[in-house]
Amino acid sequence: MTDEEKDPRARRRPPRAALGALGALSGLLGAFGALAVAELAASAVRPEAGPVVAVGGAAIDRAPAAVKDWAIRHFGTDDKLVLQVGILAVLAVVAVVLGALAARLGRAAAAVLVLAAFGLFGTAGALAATGRPDSTGYPDALPSALGALFGTLLLHTLLTHLRPTTTGTGPATGRRGVSDPVTGPLDRPAPAAGPRGESGPVTGPRADPSPATGPGAEPDPATGPLDRTAPAAGPRGGREPVTGPGAEPGPATGPQDQPTPVTGPQGELGLATGSQAGPSSATGRQADPSSASGRHSEATGDFDRRGFVRTAVAAAVVSASAGVVGRSLNGSSGEDAVASRRRLTLPAPGSPARPVPARAGLRVPGISPFHTPNTGFYRVDTALVVPKVDATAWRLRIHGKGVRRPVVHSFGDLLRRELIERDITLTCVSNEVGGPYVGNARWIGVRLADLLAEAGVRPPSRGGPADQLVARSVDGMTLGTPVEDVLDGRDAMLAVGMNGEPLPFAHGFPVRMLVPGLYGYVSACKWIEDIELTTFDSYDPYWVERGWARRAPVKTQSRIDTPKPFARPKAGPVMVAGVAWAQHRGIDKVEVRVDDGPWQEARLAAEDSRDTWRQWSFPWQAAKGPHTLTVRATDRTGRVQTERRTRTIPDGASGRHSVVVTVD
Repeated sequence: MTDEEKDPRARRRPPRAALGALGALSGLLGAFGALAVAELAASAVRPEAGPVVAVGGAAIDRAPAAVKDWAIRHFGTDDKLVLQVGILAVLAVVAVVLGALAARLGRAAAAVLVLAAFGLFGTAGALAATGRPDSTGYPDALPSALGALFGTLLLHTLLTHLRPTTTGTGPATGRRGVSDPVTGPLDRPAPAAGPRGESGPVTGPRADPSPATGPGAEPDPATGPLDRTAPAAGPRGGREPVTGPGAEPGPATGPQDQPTPVTGPQGELGLATGSQAGPSSATGRQADPSSASGRHSEATGDFDRRGFVRTAVAAAVVSASAGVVGRSLNGSSGEDAVASRRRLTLPAPGSPARPVPARAGLRVPGISPFHTPNTGFYRVDTALVVPKVDATAWRLRIHGKGVRRPVVHSFGDLLRRELIERDITLTCVSNEVGGPYVGNARWIGVRLADLLAEAGVRPPSRGGPADQLVARSVDGMTLGTPVEDVLDGRDAMLAVGMNGEPLPFAHGFPVRMLVPGLYGYVSACKWIEDIELTTFDSYDPYWVERGWARRAPVKTQSRIDTPKPFARPKAGPVMVAGVAWAQHRGIDKVEVRVDDGPWQEARLAAEDSRDTWRQWSFPWQAAKGPHTLTVRATDRTGRVQTERRTRTIPDGASGRHSVVVTVD
């Protein structure tokens, strides 16, 4: 017999395992609701103010350079997605533990735990959002605060439904002297049911099975004159007299314990069975805790199952709806920017790029195309949300050391200037030897040197006070570029177009900076809005603060595109091919080695310019068995690509690319 069967007043809870599972589910729903409401609130502020984006950005900013490099190396351009999924996974685990623990605690302790946990969630999100370089101030804290408040209330409500209810009292709910209108104080036994459902208390531990009779008995208001007998119920509900010496006709119980009317202390009429009356029913079993005074609520003494399910379902629906609406609004927050890009028609360049030589692109299956399509161009940055800037509202400010007076340019100002068009290869400093973070595109933009010269800027070699150009992005990113490199005659530009169309948002629309020959982290600021002339001694930009070199010319590199690592080509002629680059120096020679054999010169494709990569190919007579293919390049200065392997930190990887294949 369970505790509930022994004592219907017992406060029941779900089984321990079920309680933990329901608590964990409550924690997940609370966290989901908090994030959904925060996402919705962020749509009213700005997408970057959402807690996941803000915390992710803060994590990127504070991660050591080695961690960033590891993430890019292993996850590539999906590193931001992996980071956000990781944040959500950690939050889910914390929510599960929080909910399961809070469900086992008392009401007060659980409330304190939930309030502290979600308070920490809201505080962390708010601090991360307001601490970002591009923060708009206190409004950025609003999404995290509202999300934390909603999550706290939701989880508290769900946990309340998991606690035993104390509503719905009946005559057997407790023994605290509370009176019942029918039975009197609740410490008295429950009344037994009469033959027609009437109720009356049973008197004494051994109540007489028949009404009191005798000479001179006073009439009872409930039963009538005491010298009259109530009929006893027969086996089939009829009335049968009781016979025996000196017996008066009156009610009696038969051999099957038929109910016998008894009188209570105030004359109420009731029934009792057997020779011993007590708090029992007509069947002789323990009285049902429900009585004429009212029945227990179905939830009495148990957790509120229906309430929990209703609240959980409602919370899931509301949270999902808020999340979908918030995501939709955040996605449409840059409608003006999208419209400005759609309306844009790039002017014809005043200085167009020369046609690509016919033999600059080799027709070798598997080799990288000479021009990398926009959709396939690598993207490495710290923006978890791609900025969408309205070109009509965009402004660029040029100021700092050596600037006669600050200058502000609009997007229209740039388009009205003479535009140049050039093929330029970009390389990320996080590119490993043989890695994918390099691409070649045709860019159109304004000469950066012209803008600086008009502002009065001179290179250090001509007495200029500034040796560093700090470019700032709308998302707060800062990049530092040597002023001498920008003004030495190379095609440094503020680009507005890429491969014949306006810049894609992911690649810097409306304007980005390019300086051929330098790694992207010191030259290729996307979404640029500010240029400050300063010195390397007085200011460290974003990546320099995190351990990367201040100056970073691109190193001479080459890559084998085909055959792929671990390929199994057939014996006989196999075309080995790939690309090599040494921007602003140019590639002079590429060589290939099979296993430990001699270096053999590959055939170079025609050169477009010294700022672009060059394709190469090498016909190999492959013999059966495993082989290692290695490539090296020599630039126009005569420098041969080194075989010494170095990490990407602090100024780019070095070494020679090789692949292992098995010839069948």
